[in-house]
Formats: sequence, C-alpha cells, structure tokens
Amino acid sequence: MNRPRVVIAGAGFGGLTCARALKHAPVDVLLVDRNNYHLFTPLLYQVASALLDPGEIARPVRQLIRPLHNADFLQASVTGVDLEDRRLLTDHGPLHYDYLVLATGARTDYFGNASLAAHTLGLKELDEGLAIRNRILSQFEASRWTTDASERRRLLTFVVAGGGPGTPPFARSNARASR
Repeated sequence: MNRPRVVIAGAGFGGLTCARALKHAPVDVLLVDRNNYHLFTPLLYQVASALLDPGEIARPVRQLIRPLHNADFLQASVTGVDLEDRRLLTDHGPLHYDYLVLATGARTDYFGNASLAAHTLGLKELDEGLAIRNRILSQFEASRWTTDASERRRLLTFVVAGGGPGTPPFARSNARASR
C-alpha cells in the first residue's frame, strides 16, 4: 500500500517547519520551492547593509531536509492548484498530492501607494537584499568623489520605509556608514 503524499509548496519557515513536523509520520513529503535554498529572512537586512554575505543566511534546502528520511525536494515554480484532481501545477509539470500545504511566504505590500512601489526596493528576497546593498555601496562610492556638499548629501540620503523588526537596525547601520 502506498503512503499518502504530502506536497508542501514553499521552503521558507512555514514549509520547513511542516516538513520537520511530519518527520515520523507515515507519509511521503515533497517540498517544492522556486529557490534551492532556504532564506533566513530575519537577517536579510544585514545582507542589504553589507554586514553579512548571502551564503550566511541562505542554506541549501536539500541539506536541511537530509535528516528527514521521508522527504524530498523539487526546485520548481508553482503556477496553480487543480483542486478537483488534487494536483499542484508547476513549471515542471503537475504533482499529485493527497495533502497540500501552501506555505509560499509573503510579498512586499505597498498599501496601494504606486509611487512607493515604483521608486523603492522591497526586502523579502535575497536578490532584493543584494540590489539594495549594491545601490547603497554605489551611492557611498559616488559620494567619495564629489566635491559638492549638496550633491554628497543627496547621494548619502536614504529613505527606509517599513515597520519590520529589521527596519531600525538597517536604518542605524546605514546612517552610521554614511557619516
């Protein structure tokens, strides 16, 4: 008799916690994520501030689930769910499930502010953290080579919008660095 198949979409905190909770359950677990790494998002602001390297907060999913003998991983992007036929639709084809867990994470919410969405960078993904880091470092570098005080002030002025736990330390570290 085949064991029930649990498909978990998302290898963030929720998806990994669910997979670990099923470690001793009589089920087969398939974890699906578009990235092959788990991102420790509470420290993402430190990558954006150039205090940590990306590899310090991103760990391979396969390494993290190795102790889970009933779990496997597929790197794929979820494109939909077919509830009637119990299939998770991905860019690698449909995946049958007996149980489905959707743990796909969060997106930056600009609360309808189109200007904010158009002129800012979010901080939910590793590539966003790196984009912020690169932008800040470029501004610091450009400020070193200008003799115009108002231009230097413009280059070293940053706006941090948001209220997550990483917001105050991110703002502090960049304020210190810009002096």
